[in-house]
Amino acid sequence: MKKIKAAIPSFVTSLNMVCGVCASVLALQGETRLAVILIILAAVFDFCDGFVARLLHEVSEFGKQMDSLSDLISFGFAPSAIMYEFAVSNGLFSHYSALFVLLIAVFSGLRLAKFNIDPEQTTEFKGLPTPASALLIISVCYYCKTSESALAQVLTSQAAVIAVVAFVCIMMVVNLRLFSMKIKSLKIKAIIWQLILIASLVAFVCLFGVLGLAFTIIMYVILSIIRNIINRNNHDNNVKTQNIASQPRNNIKQS
Repeated sequence: MKKIKAAIPSFVTSLNMVCGVCASVLALQGETRLAVILIILAAVFDFCDGFVARLLHEVSEFGKQMDSLSDLISFGFAPSAIMYEFAVSNGLFSHYSALFVLLIAVFSGLRLAKFNIDPEQTTEFKGLPTPASALLIISVCYYCKTSESALAQVLTSQAAVIAVVAFVCIMMVVNLRLFSMKIKSLKIKAIIWQLILIASLVAFVCLFGVLGLAFTIIMYVILSIIRNIINRNNHDNNVKTQNIASQPRNNIKQS
């Protein structure tokens, strides 16, 4: 019974990996819709495996490594496959020149390796998490595949593909602190940034449909930058206050 209990989180993680592998195969066959659904499903399993592991008290180093390998497939290679098929099928790049989109998978690997050796990335992240970069990529590709709007035509271009690939690759490895979506308190002050992001998600999806996911990820980066600036200013003010308070008072000479 104990072995079965210990295997449950890894089983959930395996479902994440299976979704990623299937999404990659389907993407290269032009089944973008099914591939997108599977990547979103992989993101659900990615969230659940950690939750289940903590719930069952079965957090392990094996599970951590298994999770990273699954994420590399589901949120690194699978989005690369979707972007590759999108670029080639729309005649934006040749089969060979489009291979540069595999940089998404490479930088995803760098991001995950960095995450695994950094003990500080528990309450917040350094760089864009791979599930977030994957959601941005698949939302742009799926929107362009299913929409005939002027915006979709603009995004279906070499410049747009290069810009998206460059953005997610840089954001995954840049040393930028981004807040976590884990809710550890129900106090408004403690979760204000998460609430703003959720409200932004609802608004963007209502306005732009699936492309709203991409705008939400961009908003996530912007909100994190604003939060970092506010926190730094508050920290500097606190340091100044402490320095002033610690200075010895001038002795007043009595006449």
